[in-house]
Amino acid sequence: MVKVELFCSPVCPNCPAARRLFNEAAGRHPGDEFVEVNTYTEAGIERGMSLKVMAVPTVAVDGEIKLVGWPFDEKDLEQAIAQAKA
Repeated sequence: MVKVELFCSPVCPNCPAARRLFNEAAGRHPGDEFVEVNTYTEAGIERGMSLKVMAVPTVAVDGEIKLVGWPFDEKDLEQAIAQAKA
């Protein structure tokens, strides 16, 4: 099982598209944990700072930043997940 985190913000123009890809991937990986982290909350800021997230959208897999900024696509996300499982 891997933990996939999407760091996003309510004011980010690219985050809705990233969120759609993220949610679609979650449906394909029911045994994995998918967590959306809102960087406009205190908890989200703390989590982002712990991983040194500097931009949104950012995807971290098992605590390691894999994708930063937009664009990324389904293939990129699936590759990041597969690498963590390997």
